Amino acid sequence: MQLDSPLLLGYVVCVAGILGLVMGSFLNCLAWRMTHGESVLHGRSHCTSCGHVLGPRDLVPVLSWALSRGRCRYCGERVSWRYPATELFTAIVYVSLAVRYGLTLEMLELVAFASVLLVLSLTDLDEYLIPNATIVAAMLVRVAYIVAMGATGQADAMALLRDSLVGGVVVAVPILLLALVMDRVLGRESLGGGDVKLLFVAGLYFGWQQCLFLVVVACVLGLLLAVLGVNGGGDGDDPHLIPFGPSIALACWITMLVGGQVVTWYVGLFMG
Repeated sequence: MQLDSPLLLGYVVCVAGILGLVMGSFLNCLAWRMTHGESVLHGRSHCTSCGHVLGPRDLVPVLSWALSRGRCRYCGERVSWRYPATELFTAIVYVSLAVRYGLTLEMLELVAFASVLLVLSLTDLDEYLIPNATIVAAMLVRVAYIVAMGATGQADAMALLRDSLVGGVVVAVPILLLALVMDRVLGRESLGGGDVKLLFVAGLYFGWQQCLFLVVVACVLGLLLAVLGVNGGGDGDDPHLIPFGPSIALACWITMLVGGQVVTWYVGLFMG
C-alpha cells in the first residue's frame, strides 16, 4: 500500500519513528549482550557499570538519557551517547524505509534486515565481530520474504530464490578471492570472514548489479572512517584496524533507498 494520503503518511511516519526508537534501544541492548556473554533471552536491563536493574523511567528512549544528563541514576557513571544516537538513527532508518516502500512486504523485509545490520554494526564496532547468528538471521528474513511473496502470488518464489542465490554467489566469490590475494600480498588479514559473509547476504537481497554500487559506497565509507580514525572497541586495538561491517551496513541502507534508481540511471547512460 502506497502512502498517497497525507494523513496516512503522517500516521505511518509517527508509528515507524516510535517503533524505531523502541527497537533501537532493544537492539543496542541485544548487541551489548552478544559481545559480553549475557543471555539475549533472559534477564532484565541493567546499568553496564553498577549492574543495577533499570526501572521503567530509565528505559524511555532518548528521553531517559537526556533527563538523567547522560548518567546512571544509581551509580552516577556516564551512560554512553551511543544509546540515544542508536535510538534516533534506528528511528530515521525505519521512517525512511516506510516512506520509500509504503506498507508492503518489501518494507517489512528491509526493516527487519536493517535491524540485523544495526546489531552486527554495533558488535563489529565493539569487538571486531560479526556474529554468525546475525548472518543467519538476515538469511532467514530473506527466505521468509520469498515465501511470503510466493504465498501471496506477488512473485514466483523459486525464481526469486534462484535469483537471490545467484546474486549472493556472484558478489561473494570475487570478493573472497580478492581478499585471499590481498591477505597473501599484505601478509595479514585484509577482509574479515564476517565481512565476506555479509556481502554474500547483501547479494541475496540486492543482486549483483546493485551490489556493485553497494561495494563502492561501502569502500568510500570505510575510507572515510579510516581518515576519521574510527576503530573498534575490542581489547588490544590495532589503530590500523577498521571494522568494515558498519560501512557495509550503511551502504546497504543507502542501496535500499536509492540503489535501484542509481543502477537504472547508470545503465541508461549506455542505452541512450
